[in-house]
Amino acid sequence: DSRSGGASSRTPQMAFFILEEKCVGCSLCAKECPMSIIEGETKEAFRIFAPDECIDCSLCAWVCPAEAIENQFGEIVPKLKKDQRPVAWIDEEGCTGCEVCMEACPVDSIYKADPSTISDFSPTGVCRVEYDTCINCSLCAVMCPWDTISMALTKGEAVELATMQGTLAPTAEAPAA
Repeated sequence: DSRSGGASSRTPQMAFFILEEKCVGCSLCAKECPMSIIEGETKEAFRIFAPDECIDCSLCAWVCPAEAIENQFGEIVPKLKKDQRPVAWIDEEGCTGCEVCMEACPVDSIYKADPSTISDFSPTGVCRVEYDTCINCSLCAVMCPWDTISMALTKGEAVELATMQGTLAPTAEAPAA
């Protein structure tokens, strides 16, 4: 193992680690990383060059066709299809509308809800996620000062729950039957 401490020690060394012996150099991990901290040459092993800047979003591992990325506990993170990946979910009862999540989102998937469409729990309104454009990076959840954003639901589950609550973003599609 090329990390200090080794995977078997179960001591977290860094958020994610690319196994050079398994990496096929496809570059998908580097393209998906919202922090742009993965580098390498096509058909050669890639590496995470700034592990301290990793936000533990798992995007690199979820797209890896070789399943060559370990988490901080030395476990291989399996590839996930896009519809299996968690999306951001905002608990509107705890949301203060502070907009920190909107500023953190690298693809502008979070917006301030139109006050006429919400049963407002906050005097400043609430934020909502556009599930069709959310890239699952978890920056919003990491940055939320009120801990009201979770990454526990898939897009289908989030859309279904938002539809039942009447909080579905205008661009989100209902899950296929």
